Amino acid sequence: MHFAYNICMTTNVQIRVDTKLKNEAEKTLNKLGLDLPTAFRIFLNKINITGGIPFPVNNDSYFNYTKEQEDEILDAYKNGKRSKEFKNAKELIKHLRSQ
Repeated sequence: MHFAYNICMTTNVQIRVDTKLKNEAEKTLNKLGLDLPTAFRIFLNKINITGGIPFPVNNDSYFNYTKEQEDEILDAYKNGKRSKEFKNAKELIKHLRSQ
């Protein structure tokens, strides 16, 4: 008879982060049914799978659109598919809530 044993060695990782950042992340992860160590293991596995950080890291990540999204935005602009213009933020919010 042969027995195969999978010895899983673990190590501790210590990082220093802002308390508010950690607490907010934990709240978000809890909603997903995850804890921080599990999320960190997922992140490390994804780094190994993708061969890098699994999301864009740049100075302009807020407006980081895919090629398809950019094409859709440009097409809508060229074809006059624009939203209604609003005089102020209150008017916009009222419109959005009415949808």
